[in-house]
Amino acid sequence: MKPLSQFPQTIKTPRLVLRVILPTAENAKIGLDIIEQNRDYLEAWQGHFGALHTVEDVRKKLEHRYEQIANNEGVLFGIYKDNDLIGRIRFFDLNDNGCEIGYWLIKSANGHGYMTEALSALETELFKFGFKKIKLDIDNGNTHSENLAKRNGYILDTRLPMASWAKCVGKCDSLIYIKRESR
Repeated sequence: MKPLSQFPQTIKTPRLVLRVILPTAENAKIGLDIIEQNRDYLEAWQGHFGALHTVEDVRKKLEHRYEQIANNEGVLFGIYKDNDLIGRIRFFDLNDNGCEIGYWLIKSANGHGYMTEALSALETELFKFGFKKIKLDIDNGNTHSENLAKRNGYILDTRLPMASWAKCVGKCDSLIYIKRESR
């Protein structure tokens, strides 16, 4: 696999810009503000927000994500609409032929097709980069994510019984959706 430092740092779509988030104090402040404004909504399906309460917490998380590029472990992108951060999307858990994608949007950005657009753009770049398979790990009951997977051509591959936990549903099945490169 090529070094992730060669992966595009910016991806543009008709309405969005996906850009690697640098671990600056300013970006951490923006991130914390978004988390605080959307905390209940985000924590429903994303447990890691419970550990992010200060600018320094967010900066350290951004720093860790940024170091993953150099370590060939993954890349975190901010999703920007009109220069405003509306969410994040990242790929990680790399192996010889694939990776996993995780994502979230702020509540007010849902229902406008932004994540469908962001996911499609990232997939295109991942396949061009040489990945053959992309995985989405979705908590059972997260219908927004399940519908996103289906809209983007993912197929339900595996159901792992009671393998996950989400604040809004408790212990639940983990649904593994897969998309393979089409030639």
